[in-house]
Amino acid sequence: MERLKKIPIPGQRILRSMIAVWLCLLVHVLRGRQGEPLYAALAVLQCIQPYTKSTRAVGRKRIIGTFVGAFWGLALLLFEVWLSSRGHSEPWLHFSLIGLFTGFALYSTVVLKVSETAYFSASVFLVITIKHFDDVSPYLYAFNRTLDTIIGVAVAEIVNRVHLPRLRKTDTLFVSAIGDTLLGPDRQLQPYSKVELNRLLDDGALFTVATSETQATVRELLPGVELRLPVVTMNGAALYDMKRMEYLETLPMSDEKGRRLKDWAHREGLPFFSNSVDENLLVIRYEDLPNPAMQQLFEQKRRSPYRNYIHSTLDLDRGVLYLLILEKTGILEEKLRRFQAEPWAGDYRAVLKPASPEGYSALRIYDCAVSRRAMLKKLQERLQPKETVTFGSVPGRYDVVIETADRNRMVRELKRRFEPVDLRGWRNIFHS
Repeated sequence: MERLKKIPIPGQRILRSMIAVWLCLLVHVLRGRQGEPLYAALAVLQCIQPYTKSTRAVGRKRIIGTFVGAFWGLALLLFEVWLSSRGHSEPWLHFSLIGLFTGFALYSTVVLKVSETAYFSASVFLVITIKHFDDVSPYLYAFNRTLDTIIGVAVAEIVNRVHLPRLRKTDTLFVSAIGDTLLGPDRQLQPYSKVELNRLLDDGALFTVATSETQATVRELLPGVELRLPVVTMNGAALYDMKRMEYLETLPMSDEKGRRLKDWAHREGLPFFSNSVDENLLVIRYEDLPNPAMQQLFEQKRRSPYRNYIHSTLDLDRGVLYLLILEKTGILEEKLRRFQAEPWAGDYRAVLKPASPEGYSALRIYDCAVSRRAMLKKLQERLQPKETVTFGSVPGRYDVVIETADRNRMVRELKRRFEPVDLRGWRNIFHS
């Protein structure tokens, strides 16, 4: 059973490709079996893409390439007919001309500024002039070859655009945690989830994420996901607009709280990263890197264009969004107990989680006013959604509990809630 769980479920692209190939064969039969359905099927398999706009782009390349290749194929055939009428029909001449005209086909794509179609053009040209040169009617073949490609592209367009009738809830805000909710055990977003998220966003889904990570880490964890709404980051210490690359809201602790926290860390002998936002930039200050956990994190993150590490003893307590302390788990658990015993501990919010390498933990300390729920309310005030649905792995904290991100559960549940199958959504059958 464990092995069966690891077998991926066939995606929509596979299903749509199967249907499209079947339709191409059906069209071939309805045409009286004229032409070659192989080329229509090949066009279909190439044009069925994860996104509708990709299908359109690939189909355009395929059609243009076919026309260019067919044009030069016919040009060569006509030229050789003319040569043959004058007694020149040697095989060596035929193959020499094929090489020359292949260059013409490729160069014409450059002149026409469609060089991305060069491969298709050359392929069609070579099939016409090599494989079908001796046909009774190579001209008819060239026509059918072009028509088959157009049929394949058209079928792919139709199959990729037609969907079940769905009623889209574009006035509902959907908010998901990332970790165990959206990412797999390898901390990677599965291809299906990426494609479906982008499609749902294109269809008007109000979707965003709320996480303990910084906006820089969100970009790294969700590459290629076109998040249009602001994201709740740093456990609610900031609201960040990914498109405009702008912090819309931040909840830093006061300078007095920052100094008290810094002094406590110094007294306890704990090194830390001080995270703040200066001039719309994420700034991470540190005094030293005395342990493997801090060194590893620094080496992994310092090259990011979305982070700014500063080695300094100044401004460690100014505008602090949170202090990040990395230390061996046993030591940090004891330090946290001492921290919670301080009379002013209620002014802060401390979160302890395992860290890398093994045996280390990470302690993040925020202002007491910081929470994902509080920052989510600020986002709701901006968007004014009819309702909000949250996804997460902790029972009782989220509206929808996703126990495991295996098999793209979160995105499948999002899809089910955002666009349930409903005949009232007949207008959405054909996607633009």
